[in-house]
Amino acid sequence: MKTDALNKCLNILSYQKDDDKKKIEILAGMDTNFDEEFVEPYRRELGLNLLTKSTFQEKKDLIMFYIDELDRVIIIPENFRNIEPVHFETDGLLSPIWYAGQYESDDSGISEVRAHFLYSLLFIVIQDCCNLYSIPFLEICNDRFFNLDTIDLYPTREKEEMMGYVKTMKEQSESLLPIIKPVFTNESIPVIFEILRDFFSPGDQIEFYSMLNSGENAPKPLLFLGSGNRLADAFKQLYDCDIIRGCQKKELEYWMSINFYYRYRKKVKKYTLDYLSEIMSTRKDMCQKPILNIILEKATGTYLISKI
Repeated sequence: MKTDALNKCLNILSYQKDDDKKKIEILAGMDTNFDEEFVEPYRRELGLNLLTKSTFQEKKDLIMFYIDELDRVIIIPENFRNIEPVHFETDGLLSPIWYAGQYESDDSGISEVRAHFLYSLLFIVIQDCCNLYSIPFLEICNDRFFNLDTIDLYPTREKEEMMGYVKTMKEQSESLLPIIKPVFTNESIPVIFEILRDFFSPGDQIEFYSMLNSGENAPKPLLFLGSGNRLADAFKQLYDCDIIRGCQKKELEYWMSINFYYRYRKKVKKYTLDYLSEIMSTRKDMCQKPILNIILEKATGTYLISKI
């Protein structure tokens, strides 16, 4: 299987991890032709790779591989629908370089949006291939907890069922079924916030406090300024002591994965479900430097949360 074109796309989309100035210039440059340099070689390569797979399951596995590879290399701060096109008279093209409400004009801000746009173009190719081979794109994405809001959801053969499924799930979550989200006990919220607040920037502290009170998702993931296992361990302790309620632990792990990033060796990393599960869904102590400790006060039957 050839992956040269895929690797070229993964390399340019990894600009956030290595802060590569050359990659940022390529992404931000209005003369960079995404179709010619990235999308079409990637389309041909994926098509040829699919042709080498003899069974439906092998083709489906290949699509899963491509989705996972693309999803792991980039941090997406906004939904795809927030990308706004800007018209350039010089080439007569619509070049999407802004998020709604974004006013940054530096290369870093522009490259962030254009990387997101390229990312979605690559997923349109995947959806086209799913259409050709009747591979259930939406089913794969939901099984892998892939955030469909980050891409342009392009019609495949699942079109009617896909859009009907999305609509049905939205209706259920909004009206038929209660929304599943973590619920922090009222008396614990001020204590938890006071212990964890310094691990977030001043701007994120306000949003973090709101999340503790509501359990709602943040507009964009908050950056935890510490080792990822420390925050995961804190939420694990809170859940195990019934201070976090209203959801199963797997649902809490998913909530964390879409609402927080963490720092690792001067880099920003995305929480993965495997990483969170390894820490939170085990009886072993996976954190050598916990942030907080919880003990049961036998006289009152209540849990006391303290900072370590």
